[in-house]
Amino acid sequence: MIALPVVERKVEDSLRVAEEYLKVADIVEFRLDYLEEVSLEDIGKFCKFNSIITIRPTWEGGYWDKGERVELFKKAIEENAKFIDVELREEKNKELVEFRNRIGSKTKVIISYHNFEETPSFEKLCEVVENSLKIGDIAKIATMVKDKEDVLKILNLANKYRGRIIAIGMGEEGRLTRILAPYFGSILTFASYKGKSSAPGQIEIEELKEIWRKLKITI
Repeated sequence: MIALPVVERKVEDSLRVAEEYLKVADIVEFRLDYLEEVSLEDIGKFCKFNSIITIRPTWEGGYWDKGERVELFKKAIEENAKFIDVELREEKNKELVEFRNRIGSKTKVIISYHNFEETPSFEKLCEVVENSLKIGDIAKIATMVKDKEDVLKILNLANKYRGRIIAIGMGEEGRLTRILAPYFGSILTFASYKGKSSAPGQIEIEELKEIWRKLKITI
């Protein structure tokens, strides 16, 4: 799958953009931490789309500094959002999974880990994935790539945890992982659309599709 991040400042703009994005992408990621304001009622609107609900805090590289996020995530779970993305470092991630299980929601929980400085050893990455999968349904690993050895770590990780991971190498050196990780087993890759992106190294969606066509890669 290809995901496009929605990084608008207004709720209505986000909904409009999501409709446009889903004409070319498989799924959208609503980055609610970009929004100036968001309410529980708005969450229901977002969940009508095939989407990932993400509220990335400042301590994990996002922009959310408005306090508690748990009630917003719980509302998304109640509305059967396709996915929610919650950080491995979030102390209440297990609480959200337990809430999902208790009410019988269909929402899948992504447990994410970001490292904006480096790509740790393969052994360390595997440890992070194992810890994430003990909590949620899918592990997401996004690390800064500096060389081809880091690229290999990400691709090997995608292959080892095929179908249970979103594996991403950030930065210019990590662009190759955004092309090949889905081939090796990553559930999805994030692309950009007309210059709008949420992380360094995201490839324009039409460029990504063209690369896959030329390489005869079927995802």
